Amino acid sequence: MAAAYMNSDELWRECARWLTQWDILRGDHRANWPTASIVDLANTLRDGVLLCTLLTKMDPGCIDMKDVNLKPAMAQFLCLRNIQIFLRTCSSTFGLKESDLFEPLMLFDLTNFHKVLCTISKLSLSSKATRSNIPGFSAQSVKSREEEDIYQSLKSVEPSARSDLDDVEYEEYGEYNRGEEIYQDLCSLQRLSPAEFVGAHPPLEKRDYVIKELVETEHNYVEVINKLKKNFMRPLQVYLKPEVHTVIFCKINELHEIHTGFLSQLLKVGTDKSVKISNIFMTWRERFLVYGTYCANLSNACNHLQEFCDKDELLNQAIIKCEKEDNNGKFKLRDVLSVPMQRILKYHLLLEKLIELTDPNHEEYQELKRAREVMLDVAKYINEAARDSEHLAVIKKVHESIVEWDVSSDIKLENCGRLIKDAELKIKAHDDQKIRNRYVFIFDKVMILCKQLKGNYAYRDLLHLPDYRIDNFNNRALLNREARWSYQWHLVKHDQSIAYTLYARTIEIKEKMIKALRDAVDNVRPMSLSRTNHKFEMHTFAKPTTCNHCSKYLKGLIFQGYKCKGCDIAVHKECIATSGRCGLPPLPPPHSSHTDAQLANKLWFVGEMSRNQASTALENRVNGTYLVRIRSQGEDRDRFALSLKTDNTVKHMKICCDIVGSEEKYFLSLSKYFNSIEELIENYQHSSLKENFERLEEHTKLEWPYRQKRAVAMRDFEPQDPDHIAFRQGQEVIVIGQEGYREGWWRGKCDNQVGYFPQAYVRIIETITHEVF
Repeated sequence: MAAAYMNSDELWRECARWLTQWDILRGDHRANWPTASIVDLANTLRDGVLLCTLLTKMDPGCIDMKDVNLKPAMAQFLCLRNIQIFLRTCSSTFGLKESDLFEPLMLFDLTNFHKVLCTISKLSLSSKATRSNIPGFSAQSVKSREEEDIYQSLKSVEPSARSDLDDVEYEEYGEYNRGEEIYQDLCSLQRLSPAEFVGAHPPLEKRDYVIKELVETEHNYVEVINKLKKNFMRPLQVYLKPEVHTVIFCKINELHEIHTGFLSQLLKVGTDKSVKISNIFMTWRERFLVYGTYCANLSNACNHLQEFCDKDELLNQAIIKCEKEDNNGKFKLRDVLSVPMQRILKYHLLLEKLIELTDPNHEEYQELKRAREVMLDVAKYINEAARDSEHLAVIKKVHESIVEWDVSSDIKLENCGRLIKDAELKIKAHDDQKIRNRYVFIFDKVMILCKQLKGNYAYRDLLHLPDYRIDNFNNRALLNREARWSYQWHLVKHDQSIAYTLYARTIEIKEKMIKALRDAVDNVRPMSLSRTNHKFEMHTFAKPTTCNHCSKYLKGLIFQGYKCKGCDIAVHKECIATSGRCGLPPLPPPHSSHTDAQLANKLWFVGEMSRNQASTALENRVNGTYLVRIRSQGEDRDRFALSLKTDNTVKHMKICCDIVGSEEKYFLSLSKYFNSIEELIENYQHSSLKENFERLEEHTKLEWPYRQKRAVAMRDFEPQDPDHIAFRQGQEVIVIGQEGYREGWWRGKCDNQVGYFPQAYVRIIETITHEVF
């Protein structure tokens, strides 16, 4: 059923309404807002993803979505591939004529968005579309002068960057609504009875209800992670290879450990006046950064899950069984895996709500504001990690698409910075005067010149952009067809040894390319460097790092900020100008025996012990037994060592200590830093040491502390969680850990089962340093 012809404003709005009826756009999508403009719809369709999704919705199976780049990050060559898939399918499956179709660049460059709307209109009126009873819409092929002006104005619109995880405007089809629905169902209020709520007092003020919401939803979230481990992780171990299992359930154990501890602190609010919500968030903020890895891996995890379910029906049925046992099949495993991402992005919103209901004269008001800023910074850190994960995937596809690499160049594109812009240009090198067609990829540090082949690009040259200056020509826009490729500018090497003339197809493309080149040069050599004597260089930081000036995190996975070659401080680009003057490297803090005192009560700490003494102490112990000792010959900063019995041999590992920024960090290798030795030990109780030492086996972890405690159960204990152990009154329990879980809980072994239990249920008999199991 066709609608009446309409003007340009009505046309794009009618198109948006039609896409919404097909559930391709949400009802609250920006393009459906009363204040929306044509730009909002144009930018949404620009990468081709939703158009391909539309066709699979209209005719399932007409496109293999594995061929579609779902997150192209506005890389032109990937977006054009998506658009071409859409156009080919419109022709082959939906019967659209060649004259009905727009050209790919008409959409990506927005040079003729009216033609794009006309193509979608034709699609809406096709026989397959009309079977759905969703009425199509018609469009006039002729535009008025006013309409022409509107469409022409789109040419200068910059592609929108991918949105943050909590800004759902450009989320992958259907994912956001589903994820939010699942989160609300699993973590919302009213899932705890009043008796189960551990807070000391019922809410007295409006702000108390927000605190109650925070605690209850945290409790519910921990339960979600518990059930994820119990009902999915463990049963599926027998069906999945370890490396696949690790990808799908990436960091789940760590999230469980973090939030169990976080919840135990929240439960003290109201019962212990010294415990403040703001301080709890400040304490745990760095541990929350693991969500950067989790969220960056989430798409990969879901893809792995789908891929292996498609290949292995036995696995698929096992997952279906797990889903039925977990939630009666209401939510799929991939749905549950999305909950952590939803949760971590709620904290700054809950804190914001709490601040609104807190009197400015309240003693914690300012601290709450600080905590909110910190958690917002954490959310941005996580967003950028996910964004860079997608960006690295795009860079990988760029590398895969380029053939005939110069073998002598040995280029690693991830070391060239981020991909800023890619486009088709014509280029003339002044030493041969021949104009050549080239497809260029502009990164922060380089511009790669390629010749277009069928589906690929042949490498031809690479220019180090900081070595060149940009000379612009003030071309004016021309209206005749001969104006194509007449918009030019120069790249001239600083030593005058070579120069290039570059030609763009339109003045808008020329302006965007010059901006990209200038941005690239300014990223490598920011103009603000003239305001400091620091020797800053773009740098990729292996571990989470805060800016020396503003104390916020440097964000992303590659080239997150700038590091001074002189004093090693790290800063954001925008903080360079206010970073002060470069001085000597910061002095390490004076050594204190405070660390030794903190470690004294740990079951794995033995004080000063030589390497030989440690080998003797561990040689007859079971594999997995470990101790931390003070090295006899250790330097003041690297005083500690970790000794571990593994594979029937005792291994010794130096625990390194260094100053990162202004903070002391501990590490076994540069792969991971920790704020304390306790944090390091706690991590490798759950994570493999192989990430530091290649020769170790994948399963190598810290399992049994050198010192243990023999205890006897004072009364029965029945587990309420899969991580708990059961015992009966009078049974012997071996205590192997006194931290890392909830307050007042220990870790132990009983009847060959290892898990947690309340310390009040047992009585210590003796401390032992010999094998007991």
